[in-house]
Amino acid sequence: MRQIVLAVFAFLVIFPMTSQGQEVRVTMRVDWERVREAAEKKPQYIKELVSRLSANEIDTTMTWNERILAYYGQSFLTPNTELSDGMELDKLRNEKKYEECLAKAKDVLQTNPVSLKALYNAVISITMMLKDTTGHHEVSREEGQVYFHRMSRILNTIAKTGDGTEEKPFYVTAVSDEYIFMNFYLEIGETGKQYMTDRFDVFELKETSKYYSNPKIYFDITRVLEIERGLFENK
Repeated sequence: MRQIVLAVFAFLVIFPMTSQGQEVRVTMRVDWERVREAAEKKPQYIKELVSRLSANEIDTTMTWNERILAYYGQSFLTPNTELSDGMELDKLRNEKKYEECLAKAKDVLQTNPVSLKALYNAVISITMMLKDTTGHHEVSREEGQVYFHRMSRILNTIAKTGDGTEEKPFYVTAVSDEYIFMNFYLEIGETGKQYMTDRFDVFELKETSKYYSNPKIYFDITRVLEIERGLFENK
């Protein structure tokens, strides 16, 4: 994973993601009831916010409240796509079927423009195709940068929700978000022991980084558990 992350940065990054390290900063807890209510009563508003968050050019007028409502609200509009689509994307990437993986990622992004899993796989696929010196792949660094910067906005949004402590966990909508966030945003490769509590996924880290120095990292998985329960109940 660390080699892939380095490859992505080498090919796609024209400026670093804004990881803010361990300095004191203002965080914004996700109010799930507020987000749920907005998604149920104003789904079109959520879609408009998602469109702004996922635009090719960053919308500098978006507030953090709007970013959080967009990203976390989308999970109420497309709750059943993350697990099945994510597994297929990972399978294609692991089999090095990068063209198919990119095509699948684009399909997912048509439904959920802020799917972190799809953006991650699109970025990795384009990076690996760009590294292929045969020139058989019709992709460009510019296309990869579009997906990378969208992913960067989402990771920055997740970072805004906490600081990784039990009192202020990072909020996620899928387990895969945790690993992408730790690897790409915090640059943590070895995660160590993992365990769950009633609402947290907790990692006892084998290594830290210049962006995260605590020995543990907490993720709020309230929404993850809701989605999983919904899938089970609908079977």
